[in-house]
Amino acid sequence: MLRHLINRLLLTLPTFLALMFVTFVMIRLVPGDPIEARRGERGISPERHAELLKEMGLDQPIWKQFVDYAWGILHGDFGTSIISKTPILHEFLTLFPATLELTICAMAFAVAIGVPAGVIAAVRRGKLYDQTLMGLALTGYSMPIFWWGLILILIMSNTLGLTPVSGRVDLIKYYYQPVTGFALIDSLLSGQKGAFGDAVHHLILPSIVLGTVPLAVIARMTRSAMLEVLEEDYVRTARAKGLSAKRVVGLHALRNALIPVITSIGLQIGTLLAGAVLTETIFSWPGVGKWLIESIGRRDYPALQGGIMLISAVVILVNLIVDLLYGLINPRIRHGK
Repeated sequence: MLRHLINRLLLTLPTFLALMFVTFVMIRLVPGDPIEARRGERGISPERHAELLKEMGLDQPIWKQFVDYAWGILHGDFGTSIISKTPILHEFLTLFPATLELTICAMAFAVAIGVPAGVIAAVRRGKLYDQTLMGLALTGYSMPIFWWGLILILIMSNTLGLTPVSGRVDLIKYYYQPVTGFALIDSLLSGQKGAFGDAVHHLILPSIVLGTVPLAVIARMTRSAMLEVLEEDYVRTARAKGLSAKRVVGLHALRNALIPVITSIGLQIGTLLAGAVLTETIFSWPGVGKWLIESIGRRDYPALQGGIMLISAVVILVNLIVDLLYGLINPRIRHGK
């Protein structure tokens, strides 16, 4: 297991370096001048423009900028925002709890519905439930996030008035100092009556919108994995021994079918973090996704570079953890010692 962990860590290093290079180059291709975007319509003299370029290191050759950027990241320095003058890592850590909370709730929603739905569809293969579920899963997978989010806002918020449209909590009714950065936890710690329920209401629509695509993928993957496992000899043997259908499906089949499902869940983390950019923009959710969108408009190169690299590091870490969990879920899998 230790050797497998070391090998996986070594494999992630080239991925991280390649991503660093691609991010650096692609951001430099974005049209516009960060100095002019910072100054706005007030204009700036050529002398002051050159001064600011030198101050930010943008007057250096591209290769020199990349070397300095890579050296800083290797030492934990992701740069400083051009606009706010705040270290990128500090801004990221301040905003990431909001994105993480939304991602966790969306994934919980997707797993809680997707896995049982996929299992039942496999057990009832070819029946009405199976066909209906697969049709809904295909529909959910095909819906654009921005369209689905606006439709839910129109129906649930504007028409029915059941959920809030934006934000994490109603700041007019409830105000408290953040402790953990997670609205659900902080609302409980505040002791204000109704604060937790308000935080839950604000999470409902964004979680559904962000979790719809992963839900569809997980349901289809669970069904496919279950159908394959249900045809294995050990499942037939368990049935021949007279074990109940629930025990055969839940203990023998589902546990072995979870390997590709867990893989799919791990891969969906990247999808969720990417989808959070649109979801946070639609619902004015103060997280990393909204911050990155704003950084694009302000030509804040350090914020974009640092934010993307930190998000990528999170995705790589999650995939590594998922890979290491394989041996714990299925004892038939043995990694090298």
